[in-house]
Amino acid sequence: MINAVIAIELEAYLEHDGQIEAVHDQGQPVDGYALYLRYENERGDALAQWLCDHPDHYWLTQVGNLLATSYHIPLHDYTPHTLAA
Repeated sequence: MINAVIAIELEAYLEHDGQIEAVHDQGQPVDGYALYLRYENERGDALAQWLCDHPDHYWLTQVGNLLATSYHIPLHDYTPHTLAA
């Protein structure tokens, strides 16, 4: 039997010279957020992944700001594959 989970991931990003880069360090400026919905197995391998997108990104940026400031979310990768390293 395969144990699977649905993960919701909020990723901060910074636009720099026309390129979009993920923000991994606290204290870096943030231009917006991307929200991913991922279906993964017990090892953390993504079986399917969706980028939740909307033409008006204002709501997503506001949700990202709310979550990041309300829960003091550290901008680090705590996915199972990095925790094992």
